[in-house]
Amino acid sequence: MSIRRLPPEISGKIAAGEVIERPASVVRELLDNALDAGARRIDVAVEQGGKALIEITDDGCGIPPDQVALAVERHSTSKLTTVDDLARIQTLGFRGEALASIAAVAELSLRSVTSEGQPGREVLARDERVIEERPVGGARGTRVTVRGLFRTIPARLEFLKAERTELGHIVAAVTRAALGHPHVAFRLHDGHRERVRTPGDGDLRNALLAIYGATLVDELIELPPGETLGIDGFVSQPHLQRSSRADIALFVNGRWVSDRLLSAAVSEAYRSVMPTGRFPVIVLNLTIPPEEVDVNVHPSKAEVRFRRSGEVFRRLSATVRRALASATEIAPARLDRPVVDQFFFPTGNARWESGPPPPTRHLGAGGGPPPSPNDYEPEPAPGLRSPVMRPLGQVENTYIVAAGPRGLYLIDQHAAHERVLFERLGNTADAPTQRLLDPTSVDLSAEESDWVAAHADDLRTLGFDVTAFGPSAWLLRAVPSALGRIDAATYLREVVAEAQAPDFQRIAAADRLRWSLACGAAIKSGAPLAFDEMSALIRDLEACDLGIICPHGRPTVILLSRQLLDREFGRT
Repeated sequence: MSIRRLPPEISGKIAAGEVIERPASVVRELLDNALDAGARRIDVAVEQGGKALIEITDDGCGIPPDQVALAVERHSTSKLTTVDDLARIQTLGFRGEALASIAAVAELSLRSVTSEGQPGREVLARDERVIEERPVGGARGTRVTVRGLFRTIPARLEFLKAERTELGHIVAAVTRAALGHPHVAFRLHDGHRERVRTPGDGDLRNALLAIYGATLVDELIELPPGETLGIDGFVSQPHLQRSSRADIALFVNGRWVSDRLLSAAVSEAYRSVMPTGRFPVIVLNLTIPPEEVDVNVHPSKAEVRFRRSGEVFRRLSATVRRALASATEIAPARLDRPVVDQFFFPTGNARWESGPPPPTRHLGAGGGPPPSPNDYEPEPAPGLRSPVMRPLGQVENTYIVAAGPRGLYLIDQHAAHERVLFERLGNTADAPTQRLLDPTSVDLSAEESDWVAAHADDLRTLGFDVTAFGPSAWLLRAVPSALGRIDAATYLREVVAEAQAPDFQRIAAADRLRWSLACGAAIKSGAPLAFDEMSALIRDLEACDLGIICPHGRPTVILLSRQLLDREFGRT
């Protein structure tokens, strides 16, 4: 096998493939150049999903006439002068080969004017060579027209997806650019209709309104300006969920990134308030000194590397978590028709009763005498907390019915008690413990035994007193008081098995145990509750920081608003 140097026309196309993967890659590169040129308005037009035409026009600073032809040559750039510049990149485009790469796989026309009324220049390039050049005039800015992408490379053209799919990637690219740069007005037209239009007034909320609409934006929480240490944007309330990460937009210094560290920080923030496999809607921009982040680690610049990755992770996670704790919205109920069922009213003055009241059982701290009808506040309590509510009864011994400041509330008694126990276990250095009269021997597999040995301190913090009792047996002397009468040995096996499940591996061991303990010890669906038990549970839920969401991410409370009730009863 002999080694030989590739001809320039082949090597150029191979290099271009590292940058230009599909039509959306062309759009991303040209948008970066327009933004770096200081554009305040960018228009994008495409045909056939970008396969036939991509044209991007901006009102940026333009390219001097004598440098327009140079701009399409390989490794030419205005953004780097020395090797040291790579360590403090402050522009979006920097590789210096985007235009040359595009010209290697398509016909490219580059027209640029630096000042209105002054002559500009237009060049036509194909196969990385300028084949035509002429003077032009017009408004300041640059227009790049790309025709016949991959027309000379049939193998690459065959690998492109359907027109609709490729257009979807282009829409996503323009949308991300618009969200990362709300001070720029973007417009995308695909030859049939306008797909994206943003105002460019510098207000991210207005950009979000233009892209997502008011219904979704009203469900977002804005991070308090000036209090987030260089993190700005919006995060969704826990009940607004998606089946994929498509609506998570993270930016570093205005650059959209798909970064594992940042994604993990977001997941950590939503842990215990959103189910596994569900994702929030997020638009956040992190402002970080250029020397603290390396953006030159991926051809498409989608991945970055942080000098202090641990600090970035903690800061982002804590910021999002604080924003969630500031929310007050309860998931509203959506009814197609009125739903009325038999309620159990345990109060003596109720008009209907469906049976004798159940025996009173102890639920823990937070109880007290039943409140009077006027004991609740007129406004919800701050934070992700439930509003102050007055219990009325139960539905099927599963949901508590309560009156509150905005209408009728339905409380999932298991989810609510699970949240109460989860937070209570996390707010004490050591959970209350009950000693067993007779220590219990628990046999575990070798793998489970190793896990218990590695996390014995976490188990003790939660109230388990376990000591080794043979190769794979453990002696259980005490259990958390919250367990009540649950079989301790069986529960320990369940906790250990669940804590090792793949879905839990991203969660700290102590939190996995706390999660399992809260779920196992919580009031079960179908359990009848006395009035004072319902009242105590509601008071405890109101005191929780994240009271409207259970640790698994399900709502603990839903609202049947006064407006909804009026509509269903024909009062509107």
